[in-house]
Amino acid sequence: MIAPALERQGLKQMAIDTLIPQVIAALETGLTDEALSIAKSRNTREIEDADLHLEWADILEELVLHDDLIFELNLALRDDPDRVSTYERLSEVYLDQGQPQRAARVLGKLVETHPDESQHYEALGAALKEARQFGKAREVYEAALKRTGDTRFSGFIKELSFLEKPESTYHADSSAHLGQLAPARHNLITFTTLFASREGVYARQWVSPTGESGYTPIQEPLTVTVAENHLLGNYTIGAYPVRLDNSVNYIAFDFDIAKFAVAKAISSEKLWNAVMTKVHAAACRLIDVAAAHEIPIYMEDSGFKGRHCWIFCESPVPAGVAKKFGDLLVAQIAPLPNEVTVEVFPKQTSVKKGGLGNLIKLPLGIHKRTGKRSLFIQPDGSQYDDQLNFLESVTKASKRQIYGFIQRTSSGLSPTTTAPRTEVADQPPFDIDTEDDRPSEPRPGFKQTYEPPYEIDSDAEFQQLMLKCPTLRFIVDKVNQTSILSKEETLVLIHSLGHMKHGPEAVNTIFQRCSNADPSLFLKSRLKGNPISCPKIKARIPDVTTSVPCNCSFDMSVNLYPTPIIHLRSLGGVKNSETPLGLTVDSLQFQNLVQDYVKLRKQLRETQLLLKRYEENLQTFFENAGVDSVQTPIGTLKLQKKETGEISFILEI
Repeated sequence: MIAPALERQGLKQMAIDTLIPQVIAALETGLTDEALSIAKSRNTREIEDADLHLEWADILEELVLHDDLIFELNLALRDDPDRVSTYERLSEVYLDQGQPQRAARVLGKLVETHPDESQHYEALGAALKEARQFGKAREVYEAALKRTGDTRFSGFIKELSFLEKPESTYHADSSAHLGQLAPARHNLITFTTLFASREGVYARQWVSPTGESGYTPIQEPLTVTVAENHLLGNYTIGAYPVRLDNSVNYIAFDFDIAKFAVAKAISSEKLWNAVMTKVHAAACRLIDVAAAHEIPIYMEDSGFKGRHCWIFCESPVPAGVAKKFGDLLVAQIAPLPNEVTVEVFPKQTSVKKGGLGNLIKLPLGIHKRTGKRSLFIQPDGSQYDDQLNFLESVTKASKRQIYGFIQRTSSGLSPTTTAPRTEVADQPPFDIDTEDDRPSEPRPGFKQTYEPPYEIDSDAEFQQLMLKCPTLRFIVDKVNQTSILSKEETLVLIHSLGHMKHGPEAVNTIFQRCSNADPSLFLKSRLKGNPISCPKIKARIPDVTTSVPCNCSFDMSVNLYPTPIIHLRSLGGVKNSETPLGLTVDSLQFQNLVQDYVKLRKQLRETQLLLKRYEENLQTFFENAGVDSVQTPIGTLKLQKKETGEISFILEI
């Protein structure tokens, strides 16, 4: 018999030598289904190697196999229980999946093993608060204050005190406490249609006598009866925006008072009103941006410490598109005051099987902590007279508007811009002849310039790097194929391409193709200083550099440390306005064209061979059956014999 240790070693070696390279190769060639199948076939439970489990975790995260990712991270903790980063990563995965209770359990173990690190207490407390377990969060903060002496925890405890206060202590406008709504059946149908969310489940808000509150998932559909109870105030519900097919019917923005500001404003109604004014103003700025792009959006007083803004979709939109749209819209109002935070719903681009994602409280219900009804309001703060009939009149955003906004924003165009703007130096704008809509002639002294829009395919520097650096080319190809970048790949692109003449435009163009790009990382100006070195790239993304021929040799006599940017030196004085590298036979564009052509020819050849094999089999069946035609769902399939004896088939539709 093989000894257990040797058997485990054999499994480990197989996982390293065969399966991982196979998955990577399948991903590189766009064979996602094959990569998924291979990854699912792994057997790593008996392998005691934390590094290997983490390597699998990276791959499984890219494949969006959340259950498998969690499984490997737990195995990594089993084999190396002292690795802090694994605890942090596992808790982040749980939080991303809307499972703060599980994240809290992981972080609790981290606190037990590292009781002197204040950041672990802070993370645990935040997870407990997201799970609405305020009492346990208080215990964590009190223990942290006693153990570490970090005075920040006093502020966290103070904030919890505010969250646990009864209704009478909230700085809420009593006029907003409306009586019962009286929904008719058509109002209930409208409500359930507008807020159609994850099928077969919703959540009910609860508050305990001890002051803790939270939401309990209810495994029932959001029916008109549930909506009626919500609107009548019998209970308050939340919904999970991402549906089973990973699409959404609405996009929401949750503006809130930041945690530190809540703690400061507890004892002062004046301070509370002042910071709420900032929250309201930020939400109004979002409405202004949406209006500029002709996107209908509606504001709601959330009933506690913020505003919700809602965009309703004419037809379901992929969650990834909705999240990107929301992130880009929020980026238009940056920077926000420090006292204001905003979250975009949906938070996830997809939700794993069995998961729910993050929930958001639905409007027109009564907030269980404040007793205040969440009502739709106008930018001036006034409430709509008839809330239920108001919902009947809302305008929905079309896919054209949503995708159009993403395209315009991604390309840097304003909502009314169709061509690059004309720059005029030290003069007022051109006069416009309003009678025939023709622009008047420029006055003497006007300096009229035309800057063509940036085209990444015509950027000589970018094309040179794609041609010479296989690592950067791999990352860009991955974006084009999957629309996904890892954090490390993102940093490599920023600190390499960002140093080109048109670095910000190139980096932002690539990020705009990503469904998971962080809008805060978009570049506003060309990077200064030293670009990332080749050794640092290898250290950051070894899985990439080891899978491509990353072995460039540079002339070190020029005293430059190795970096992909050195490849640009060979361009000399070539500028984008001169003969673009992208139009020459040595360019990456030409190579891609040839590569795609060869691939198509190969596919055509394979199809022809397959077709010939099928025709041979069909001929045998026709001859054995003694027929020369058969009926198919789309027409008559006939066998024809030429005088030469050659057989062919014709499908008459």
